[in-house]
Amino acid sequence: MKLFIALSALLAVAVAFDYHQVEHKHIPIVHSESFHGHDGSFKHEYESANGISVQEQGYVKNAGNKDHAANVVHGSYSYVDPHGVPVSVSYSADENGFQAHGSHIPTPPPLPKELVEAYAKAGSHPESHADVHYSKPEPISYKHY
Repeated sequence: MKLFIALSALLAVAVAFDYHQVEHKHIPIVHSESFHGHDGSFKHEYESANGISVQEQGYVKNAGNKDHAANVVHGSYSYVDPHGVPVSVSYSADENGFQAHGSHIPTPPPLPKELVEAYAKAGSHPESHADVHYSKPEPISYKHY
């Protein structure tokens, strides 16, 4: 639910930005659906006459298992930016975190091959790190003059 509120706020900011740059006019909603299940599942979607489209659905994974229950949400939204470029984002959120996908979302450069190999080598030998013992450093005494 927090995710839905956060994404709704983000969409509202994007729309508000566009709203202040163009003439104020009423934009009707051409399609709207909403469903709330007793088991925590939900589905929301709407589309406005200016091409904004939002879909989101979610459920509780492993419901009833207090230690392994997790909220799962999948959704997407799309709109046309002020330059006329269509923008589309799909996202999911679950026990592994939030993941968004869209052609306009910046992605980091790939990790260097050497670094990936070093991480793989270090991860494949955890026992070599188990023998490392750290001791408390001795206090340093200073002479006062």
